[in-house]
Amino acid sequence: MRPGRKFGERATRGPLSYACIVAQREWFVNFRVLTALLGLAAAIAAAPTRADDGGARFTTFLGARLNVGTLNDVQARLGRTRLIEMNDADDYEARVCYLGSNGVVSFVSGVARLELSGFEVREPGTVAADGCRELHGRYATAATQLGGLHLGMSKADFVGLLGDPVQWDGDSAERVYESEQKMTAADRGLFKDSPELLIRGTFNVTVTVTGTFVDGRLAGFRVWKVVSV
Repeated sequence: MRPGRKFGERATRGPLSYACIVAQREWFVNFRVLTALLGLAAAIAAAPTRADDGGARFTTFLGARLNVGTLNDVQARLGRTRLIEMNDADDYEARVCYLGSNGVVSFVSGVARLELSGFEVREPGTVAADGCRELHGRYATAATQLGGLHLGMSKADFVGLLGDPVQWDGDSAERVYESEQKMTAADRGLFKDSPELLIRGTFNVTVTVTGTFVDGRLAGFRVWKVVSV
């Protein structure tokens, strides 16, 4: 007990003590706010941003990557299946198709060399499925969605996933992503026959995602990727 204080006498705090307590409380409040802000910033940085990925999240599907490999490589991974070729004047298109758990999955090429250019997923009733190989196991499960795209989703969910601007033509929607990408060591191997690209060190990428809706629900979608100088 402090000398001079009677037994049972309540201690009093001076102005300096109260100022210290207030400052301490303010420090704790500010520290908690700063911690929350840092956590939010880290979460935002870790999350994939729609504006910055250039549509890249839609360019890999069932282990295949657009503009890397051919339809033959797809069949080597998923199994041999029907090859469908369409040659209309100057337009050539080839595809191999598979039956997923809820739709027909096609891998598409726009050139005779069968380089992989696009993915397509359709409801079975909207596209011929004769001769398409059935997927099993993990591939059948993974085929139900592509970067968040899945059959049956609403128009609002489709727009929310792709981000603006989405162009509409009746029940068909299109989102085009354009970006310039720096060439990696792996890319240089892919473009070894294009010296102008190797010198430039970058290339332009256009990823186009289209969706077709029936009764307000996604009945089919297609992803196409084009690389240019």
